[in-house]
Amino acid sequence: MSNSLYPVFLKLETLSLLIIGGGKIALEKLESVLGNSPETPIRLVAREISPEVRALQSQFSNIKLYERLYNDDDFNDADLAIIAVNDIELAAQIREDAHQKNVLVNIADKPDLCDFYLGSIVKKGSLKIAISTNGKSPTIAKRLRETFTETIPDEMDLVLDNMQNIRNQLKGDFNHKVTELNKITTQYLSDGKLSPAKADLEIEKLISITKTAQRKANIYLAIIGVMLLIGIFGLVVYQFDLSNDIQAFLSKDGHIFYWMLFAGFMAEIVAGSMGMGYGVICTTILLLLNVPPPVVSASIHSAESFTTAAGGFSHYKLGNVNKKMVWVLFPLAIVGSIIGALTLSHYGEHYAHIVKPIIACYTLYLGVNILRNAFKDKNKSRIKTQKRTNLRVLGLVGGFIDSFAGGGWGPLVTGTLIKEGRIPRYVVGSSTVAKFLLTVTSAITFIFTIGIHHWNIVLGLLLGGVFTAPFSAMLTSKLPTKKMFVVVGIVVILMSLVTIFKSFLK
Repeated sequence: MSNSLYPVFLKLETLSLLIIGGGKIALEKLESVLGNSPETPIRLVAREISPEVRALQSQFSNIKLYERLYNDDDFNDADLAIIAVNDIELAAQIREDAHQKNVLVNIADKPDLCDFYLGSIVKKGSLKIAISTNGKSPTIAKRLRETFTETIPDEMDLVLDNMQNIRNQLKGDFNHKVTELNKITTQYLSDGKLSPAKADLEIEKLISITKTAQRKANIYLAIIGVMLLIGIFGLVVYQFDLSNDIQAFLSKDGHIFYWMLFAGFMAEIVAGSMGMGYGVICTTILLLLNVPPPVVSASIHSAESFTTAAGGFSHYKLGNVNKKMVWVLFPLAIVGSIIGALTLSHYGEHYAHIVKPIIACYTLYLGVNILRNAFKDKNKSRIKTQKRTNLRVLGLVGGFIDSFAGGGWGPLVTGTLIKEGRIPRYVVGSSTVAKFLLTVTSAITFIFTIGIHHWNIVLGLLLGGVFTAPFSAMLTSKLPTKKMFVVVGIVVILMSLVTIFKSFLK
């Protein structure tokens, strides 16, 4: 038997719905309707109305309840009717009365008597999918709804908004718009796997020109910015005679400022090529230089406050941020970062011989993971996991580890979310914004607990990263990514092992 049903989505809130019955079945139908069209005018008629149904009336003023037997006049102002009674003969009679008034009916659990079916609804923002099994198995429809709801990314609503904006901006006739939208949606669904031969040449050319112009603009802006800063800095030094103070600042702590310039430069190159690793590289270098653990984390988070602000703002302007994901992630991430900062501040100095090897073991673990990423099968890594991680717990753990160990948010949080099959651009954008918020919180916590005597380290990291960012972007675009992963992984592992051995030898 073929399925001759034709799916139609009704603007139910502009129609009048009559429900006959007031028990559990009526409650189920009522909840389904209100869950999808909460402002639908509903009249419910039943000889007995359950307390659960009455409770819904207190939440929705558009529901009117009539505790009495139904009569033919109830169909006069109805556009559709749902019959939820246990008596099959009564249901058949009500159906006949409804047809006399030209009203279509749905009879619960009696598909042969239905004029229309209520589908099992999948909802993700503006996306709705109605599932019907032609009245044969509502249980299968329910299972399919659960599967689709879990499989479809939460970011789908953002994709739909972007597509609407693109559609509104397209010029030309209907056929041209359909052709262009098909190309764009193919790129969305393939998630970057579209082969160059099949890609639209005009779009490829536009992307290439944009990237080239952006690289050149970054170089020019960096050069102009550096020249302006040097000029202003020189003027301030000359005007206030600060040369001796600056020399003392640069030579403080065994000229560590210059080491931090190098660390910031290396960390920026790694982060630019791999999308993570800034905190890991900085932490391993600082631990190797015998910097106290609290100062390590405080310095890195103070410097990262500026870099993550720029990155988060860029992602927001590009539309890569899922606000819902950020609001779920960052509250507990901030709590975790505060706990991590306070724990490290109070115990990191006095128990450095214990805390240092613990952090070094963690960076060792991250180094091993970086090496694994270099040799993993990319096709296997794209498989989606069935079980989704609790975002609040992930944010709490990620915030604590990032604040306590000086880094780790990217590998733990961003890596976990991407492995689950979420859309990468929204994961990276949302994770960066959440990272900025917890970084600022962590930096402020450290300032109040251990002070700001580590500004020579912060400034070195900041200048090393910010001034080299445009150039490192150019350099990393020419470097083989796999070899970068291998080199960085080995370096992190070796430096972590050296730190661990030095801690145990003391």
